[in-house]
Amino acid sequence: MNQKTITCITCPAGCRLKVRHKGGKILGVSQNKCKKGIDFARKEILNPTRILTTTIGIQSKQVKRLAVRTRTAAPKHRIAEMVREVKKIKVAAPVRMGQVLVEDLLGTGADIIASSTVEK
Repeated sequence: MNQKTITCITCPAGCRLKVRHKGGKILGVSQNKCKKGIDFARKEILNPTRILTTTIGIQSKQVKRLAVRTRTAAPKHRIAEMVREVKKIKVAAPVRMGQVLVEDLLGTGADIIASSTVEK
């Protein structure tokens, strides 16, 4: 059996959860103040994901970098690889906030979208 302490980020309480797990199964979660902590612990131990936020180059008179992010959370263990791939991207203005710039980056199911609008 393994035990890991993680900080829950689903609400402002920031509970320090003690999670007992073995062989891909959650055996128990303690020190949570709400049910959200149990769900968070299960996901964080069994399938951790993150929203990727970074910048890419843009051909524009206004700015040189464009803030981008994934539309959905991506597998945590693939984030570094995704960053390397995203850094290769350069787009030309105009770009609209929410515009999909890359669909299904590296087969992760996460689209890269613009986080702001750049007109020219």
